[in-house]
Amino acid sequence: MSASTKPIIVVTEPLNERSLEHLHSCGRVREVCAEELDDAIADADALVVRTYTTVDGPLLDKAKRLKVVGRAGVALDNIDVPAARARGVEVVHTPEANTLAVVDYTVRMIIELNRRFWPMSGPVPPEQFHKIRKQTFGRFVSSGTLGIIGCGRIGSRVGKAAGGLGMKVIYNDIRPIELDYPAQEVDKPTLYARSDIVTIHTPLTDLTRGLICTETLERFKSGAQFINAARGQCVNYHDLAEAIRSGRICGAAIDCHDPEPPPPDYPMFGLDNDNVILTPHIAARVPEAMDRMCDVVYDVTAVLAGEKPKFPAEIDA
Repeated sequence: MSASTKPIIVVTEPLNERSLEHLHSCGRVREVCAEELDDAIADADALVVRTYTTVDGPLLDKAKRLKVVGRAGVALDNIDVPAARARGVEVVHTPEANTLAVVDYTVRMIIELNRRFWPMSGPVPPEQFHKIRKQTFGRFVSSGTLGIIGCGRIGSRVGKAAGGLGMKVIYNDIRPIELDYPAQEVDKPTLYARSDIVTIHTPLTDLTRGLICTETLERFKSGAQFINAARGQCVNYHDLAEAIRSGRICGAAIDCHDPEPPPPDYPMFGLDNDNVILTPHIAARVPEAMDRMCDVVYDVTAVLAGEKPKFPAEIDA
């Protein structure tokens, strides 16, 4: 195949060097910014994106030759999968890439919310040392119940880790789940009412958009904690902030925000609660996980070569 006949592969967000080299070996790679995408998509045979590129019907209508869209990551809420499939465009992603990284993050937050402390950064006078020591208390996570909304690849492993810490695990999922450890399936109202900690691990869909809001938070056990390392749009953060102010929610660890980055008036900023932890969408930021996300390029080039991809998007993703 001559260089002029190789497929054009448009890349809109950073990939690692190894993945870019693979794309260059298989096609003509064009790295573009968001403002250039509308023009670049017209001649593209493949499009590779990450989190912040929206692939919707209007964009797809401008693509005359597009065969495949690759998402270097797990969630597909920035890609209109049905619209792509309706136009004969395959969608591939890396659903297993960041599983362990997000599990690690979530387990750390379970512990962090219940054993909050600040390391000594230098010498502390004896009187202050003993005062801090006497006033610092945590609580056993082993005495609590963890409620998992979405018990798929990530949620199921979080549950297994929590069980290893001695927690009771309950969960809710829209699909039948088989687990190899003790856990009880319950409906959502029961999960909210019985959980000391609620953690969400769902994709963003019509069912999960705004799922955590005043109506659901009012069903939470008083003094419960909440963790979101899934998608920011699953939570109404104005409602969550109010639940924290009222004391119904006593702690929260939030990695995914809406919008991103959060604006200065983000309702989760400035809460008078030491047990609110905000992180900048870093749960998956482990080098090995990031490399695995970039492996989507192998499915992209497989589709271009007329082969079946390993990880096509599910129809209802």
